[in-house]
Amino acid sequence: MANWVFTTPLRVTEPPAHFMHSIISQNFTRLNASLALYIECERDLEQADCFDLAFTSWAADAERARAEVLERVAQITIAPVERPSDLPLKRAAMLTRALIESESTEAFTGLYGLPGSHAHLFACTEGGVIGARARRALAAHQAHLDAMAALGEFTDHGEGWDEEAPEASSMPTPLTCAH
Repeated sequence: MANWVFTTPLRVTEPPAHFMHSIISQNFTRLNASLALYIECERDLEQADCFDLAFTSWAADAERARAEVLERVAQITIAPVERPSDLPLKRAAMLTRALIESESTEAFTGLYGLPGSHAHLFACTEGGVIGARARRALAAHQAHLDAMAALGEFTDHGEGWDEEAPEASSMPTPLTCAH
């Protein structure tokens, strides 16, 4: 007489009901955490007085946080796309690098508007648990980009300081002492 033995685990042929990370989604989650730290370090630096003894320490913290964000972006950039939800995550990471490395307020503003003007490139249309998780990560990332856009480093109103000095005729005359 034969005994029935199941050699295949139960539900092995069904799709997973829980989220499993790809290389890009795992690094993107870490990127969001690193970006939040970078924003906090930059906020601390904006509030600090440059003559404060701790200023150099805060500046070093901000530089380390910036380097960590750029390292996370590099890891995402070189990682292969494993599923459709990885593509908008990769694009958002590359946009983040471009925003951080932008040379002027105009360049930053132009790049910052890309997710709004090209939403189809930065949106995850994949369904199920994987798509929902990617959409939440992208929403959190957009909130970080909004916070980054409010930083003084990227909205520097002092960029025009390198303009030419005003003409001598518009300068006030120096005071002279009467003897």
